[in-house]
Amino acid sequence: MNNVISKRTPLVIAAEINTIKHQTSRVLLANAIEIGRRLKEAKDLFPHGEWGDWLKESVSYSQRTAQRLIQLFQEYGKKQLASLDSNDGSNASLVTHLTYTQAIILLRIPEEEREEFIEKHDIESMTKSELQQAVKDRDQAIEDKNALQKDLDAKSSEITQLTDQAKRLKKQVEDCQANYVAEQEKVTSTLKELEAAAKEEVPSAKETAELENKLQAEKSQSPISKADAQFTIHRDVILNAFNELSQILSALNRIDPEIKENYREKLHTLLQNLAKQIEVWPPIVKTNLEINTGSSGS
Repeated sequence: MNNVISKRTPLVIAAEINTIKHQTSRVLLANAIEIGRRLKEAKDLFPHGEWGDWLKESVSYSQRTAQRLIQLFQEYGKKQLASLDSNDGSNASLVTHLTYTQAIILLRIPEEEREEFIEKHDIESMTKSELQQAVKDRDQAIEDKNALQKDLDAKSSEITQLTDQAKRLKKQVEDCQANYVAEQEKVTSTLKELEAAAKEEVPSAKETAELENKLQAEKSQSPISKADAQFTIHRDVILNAFNELSQILSALNRIDPEIKENYREKLHTLLQNLAKQIEVWPPIVKTNLEINTGSSGS
């Protein structure tokens, strides 16, 4: 005999069975889509509340099953029609090669992303559990991405807040520095005036005598109350100057305690010098004459 009968092995038989199963499942999906199409049409005809009764009495479907079939039609129906209307398959979509089970699993993926997912995965060679895991991994990746984006947005907001806070602190530092410089200049100017006053020479004996004579003359010409008034005025001037210096030292203590202490020592020295000068007034006049207290010789 010339005709060779090929030997049928369990592997060949299994392949044939799986092919028939896949074809049957694809036919099942196509029929499910058509049933969903008609269920949608019927649902639109019923008033609210009568849809569930019609399902039970007429087609023996629960509302859950009917809704899933309608969803299959809404998600895959247009692409199936496009594939059937195309003679050369140019308009055929990847979803037309799905089985019923695969189509149900892929409902978890938005329509606009479904074909891209199918292109990236070998759906036909995947088992049900493998496809379910692939969809689960995709959902987890999206969830992780969204969580990361949320964290990045929070960090970005925190950085913006810290940047604004740093700008405000920088402005405060600049203002404090400006105030410090102004106070320092004011203190320096006041201390220079006081130091200049302290460095004035003590009047000489001649000048002192002339001043005493002038005062005696003024005293004889005017009442003593005039001197008292002048004393009060000049005393108040000194007290006011001292109070202002005290306030300046208090301000410096908040800004730069070290500089405050430097100026305080200068002021203290100045006041000590003034106090020392006023211990005896008028000043004792020293001369180079020696007085001989012994007996005069013959």
